[in-house]
Amino acid sequence: MSIFFNVVAFGLLWLGYSAVRRLTSGSFQLAQDNAVKVVDFQERIGLPSESVLQKQILDVDWVVQVANVFYFAMHFPSMIIFLLWAMFRKREWMAKIRFALISTTAIGLIIHLAFPLAPPRLTEIPGFVDTAKVFGPDPYRLGIAKAANQFAAMPSLHVGWALLLALAVLSIAKNRYRWLIILHPVITTIVVVVTANHWWLDIFVGAILGWIGWAIGFKGRPLVTQPLKRETPIAVDTSASSGDIPTE
Repeated sequence: MSIFFNVVAFGLLWLGYSAVRRLTSGSFQLAQDNAVKVVDFQERIGLPSESVLQKQILDVDWVVQVANVFYFAMHFPSMIIFLLWAMFRKREWMAKIRFALISTTAIGLIIHLAFPLAPPRLTEIPGFVDTAKVFGPDPYRLGIAKAANQFAAMPSLHVGWALLLALAVLSIAKNRYRWLIILHPVITTIVVVVTANHWWLDIFVGAILGWIGWAIGFKGRPLVTQPLKRETPIAVDTSASSGDIPTE
């Protein structure tokens, strides 16, 4: 029953994501205008252009291609693998995980709907290279990312989910190797910038949402422990007591 409930809950979350994608699919001009606003804001607070970091890897084809693969191959699969691990091995944590993931994603989808935003690779702002289209592999041409909302750069759910996953693993796992999971949000942050899929502001907001989801789910929800099995009382045969002496 628990597995069925989780599948239904995450299925409804996917339907919500798909609905937002359809509602914002025609927001091209608004997404472009919002991108200009984001760039202006970043320049006012002194953030460097994302193109500066992207240019550092464009001369190394294989690095760019690895980044492209990481971008579309790690987002959903890593979360699915984590959820399956939790559902079958750490079931008592699932209520926390479910609440955290739904909180982060739901808030992100509301922002997607309220603030359609084109990523750097799809803007008319010069200096950015669409690495998937130029270097490959291109998930959109291959049909792998047909369900993706290309005008939903704000916030970066890639970063938000990666940070949430890392915080969840650090909360659940107890071995010393769990700290390696920190590499996941770090690498994800670098990848979404060098592939021109997100602005710095997207990353910042996505990270905040990942932390908020973790705080709500893991700090605000009780751990669901399995009830202890009740021991069956052992029947004692009292027909023969110590005072009963058998007679011949």
